[in-house]
Amino acid sequence: MKRITEFITAHPYDLPVRISHWVMAFSISVLMITGYLIGNPPFSQPGDASDIFLMGTIRYLHFVAAYFLTAAFLLRLYWGFVGSRESRWSEMLRWDGRFWKHALDEILALVWPVRPWRLYFGHFPIAKIAYVFVYLAVAFSILSGFVIYASAQYSPLWRFVAEWGLKPFGDNLNWVRYLHHWLLWFFAVFVVIHVYLVVYMAVRMMTSEVEAMLGGYKIIRREDLAEGEEVESVA
Repeated sequence: MKRITEFITAHPYDLPVRISHWVMAFSISVLMITGYLIGNPPFSQPGDASDIFLMGTIRYLHFVAAYFLTAAFLLRLYWGFVGSRESRWSEMLRWDGRFWKHALDEILALVWPVRPWRLYFGHFPIAKIAYVFVYLAVAFSILSGFVIYASAQYSPLWRFVAEWGLKPFGDNLNWVRYLHHWLLWFFAVFVVIHVYLVVYMAVRMMTSEVEAMLGGYKIIRREDLAEGEEVESVA
């Protein structure tokens, strides 16, 4: 008898999660490009500096992207406490025995493709681990970026931010700049791995996390679900 395939429609990604994801993705891309150019300035352009203002434009784009990143991060941080189940930090950080079993299965499936690749309603286990480190990196990049910016300002508020922001680093601004710059390469590596896994899953399982992150809905074959996922709520 031919087996009938059952499809399940899930709605794991709330609108605020999707908005914050794409705003952060765009902002981090701009920040990586402009940050690299700030650390490695391009050659001088011909013409009057007042007409070109190349580095000033690069720094301006860097600051604008930083504010967008901050707003998106605060939205995601807030929604992690009030959003739906898959959006909450309690679900993102639920690293119990079953979680580590699923994470190990994913790693083995990546290393040995003949093993079955299982699907989840929300984020995949290894994605949850990666996102925790990414959010921590985003938080540190925002804090360190504001400390660097505040150190060049003279208003009482910014001087206060600079004074207290530098204390955890021994009042060493160069150390803050060094760590802030190296976060660029952390995000660069993450972006490459992230895009690769999205494409890999789309090809292997014929499902797209991009579509789910755009529209919020994910269509999954029941037989592809990981063990225990049947008890999750679906739309």
